[in-house]
Amino acid sequence: MTDIDDDLRDVLRNRPDNTGAGEVPGFDDVWARAESTVAQRRLRTRAVGGIAAAAALVAIVFVSQLRPTEQEWQFVDPDEFASSTSWVAPSDILLPKHQFDIYGEIPVLIESTERDGGTLL
Repeated sequence: MTDIDDDLRDVLRNRPDNTGAGEVPGFDDVWARAESTVAQRRLRTRAVGGIAAAAALVAIVFVSQLRPTEQEWQFVDPDEFASSTSWVAPSDILLPKHQFDIYGEIPVLIESTERDGGTLL
């Protein structure tokens, strides 16, 4: 055995029997302390939530006061816009030419071999 083992054995032999008897609290005390801890945590959580909501509200009000109100026609003069623009339909030259109607006209497909000619290699 080592010196540490001998010292530990001596400490355990010389220990009085009633040590630690009053250190363990009763169940009711532990339960009451746990309930008060939970109540404090809930109160603290609600307080932090309230402070965060108030800070968000203050930030929203502050930002809304800084941003100028935009007018509907801020960058465009409506009278100039209405008098200077006009629309004309495109002419037939710009439209694509009519090649064939796939639903009405089916083009003739050239077959590479005759049907009676045998298999294709």
